[in-house]
Amino acid sequence: MGIKTVTVDVDVYIDDIINEADDEQLINELVSRGYTVTKDTDVVEAFEREDWQFLLEMLDKNPQTWYTRRVREKVSEARFG
Repeated sequence: MGIKTVTVDVDVYIDDIINEADDEQLINELVSRGYTVTKDTDVVEAFEREDWQFLLEMLDKNPQTWYTRRVREKVSEARFG
């Protein structure tokens, strides 16, 4: 007797699955995928020096307009304080 291969297609409505899962299950799944889950709303991942420099260089490559100057000033202020 030979081997039979059966293919099945299933439609899954993600809202139904998420609504059935409790918070702890969702948190555990996110953590297992490498994400950080926290209730602290004040936590902000900071840019590193190289990130700020990259943004400033990208802005400098654009034609100078009032908008790019304004954005560059904001990025520069955030970077250097």
